[in-house]
Amino acid sequence: MKTVKMLLIFVLALVFALSIAFIGCRAQPEVEAPAEEVAAESDAYDYYEMLNEHAMTTDEPYPDSPAEGHTIAFTDIMGGIPFTANVWDSVQREWERAGGASGDLYYADNQYDATMGLQNADILLAREPEVLIWFQFDSRVNAIVAQKFGDAGIPIIAVDVPVPGAPFMGVNNFQAAYMAGEKAIELVEDQGGIETIDNIVLMQMPAGGEVTMLRSEGFYQAFVDVYGADAIDPITIRADGGAGEAEEANAAMADVLASVPDAENFVLTSINEQTMDGCISAIQTAGRWDPDNWIIITQGVDDVGQAQIREGLTDAGIAYFPERYGEYLVPAALSFLQGHAVPPFMYVDNEVITAENIDEWYPQ
Repeated sequence: MKTVKMLLIFVLALVFALSIAFIGCRAQPEVEAPAEEVAAESDAYDYYEMLNEHAMTTDEPYPDSPAEGHTIAFTDIMGGIPFTANVWDSVQREWERAGGASGDLYYADNQYDATMGLQNADILLAREPEVLIWFQFDSRVNAIVAQKFGDAGIPIIAVDVPVPGAPFMGVNNFQAAYMAGEKAIELVEDQGGIETIDNIVLMQMPAGGEVTMLRSEGFYQAFVDVYGADAIDPITIRADGGAGEAEEANAAMADVLASVPDAENFVLTSINEQTMDGCISAIQTAGRWDPDNWIIITQGVDDVGQAQIREGLTDAGIAYFPERYGEYLVPAALSFLQGHAVPPFMYVDNEVITAENIDEWYPQ
């Protein structure tokens, strides 16, 4: 019995001690980070922000010619189309403003082709640029490129499609898609509500990975938030529009139309305006084109998108301003070159462009 009592006393004492320790731990106030650490964190991107602001607010050369004597490389997702032509022009302009020589800005065209992207990566890697600006659609290829350049110690800046471990410059895809959805909902309400819509078509690009898929899933979510999933899910059609070109999107849209032969009133969105070009062509070929029956919102508002809006083929587009991408990309590259930190995300500002306001943003 004495042994049992001693054991009981020991257990009670242990419980009491642990309770005191627990209370003591909970009573400890949160320790704030030293003021100098907070300041250092907030100032981490000062150099990038200074260059970015300079690029966006003045036509003057960059102070101290930070690109002079350095080399960087740029790959195009698909050379020659309006959106990417604007991006490349802006990168060249900002590089020259920063004092960089044109021969020190290497270029390769990935041609919307995964194999070509891998070949270009190897070619550029052999040239040993100090920074790579990588614009390529296939997320699997991007992971391989991240490994190759990471092993070589060459930093990457990803454009529009993420690259593992690299700062991302481009669009907040979910936010831009949600904006498009809100505009579409406004037009749906103008014509009598969701009951008037037979189908909502999301022309997607699965090859671009989850982040790029948000460019249409945000559109879907805007509808769900207003009307509820029970109303939206049965009428939503998701289609693989390919890698962002008209030909694949044309075939995908033809299949969608064949699957809903009796549908008349549609809401349609796509990942870019080249894709939408193929979709509209398929609709016209099928004899189902009537602007009054289609609410169409695009993404990008490049030269093709501007023409679509002005010709009444689309109702609105979310502008990405590709002609200003260089104002983010080159300051980011320069920050790497000068040993400064680069923000993990560099998002462009977006605007809803319609026939009513297009001349304010893109005067003819």
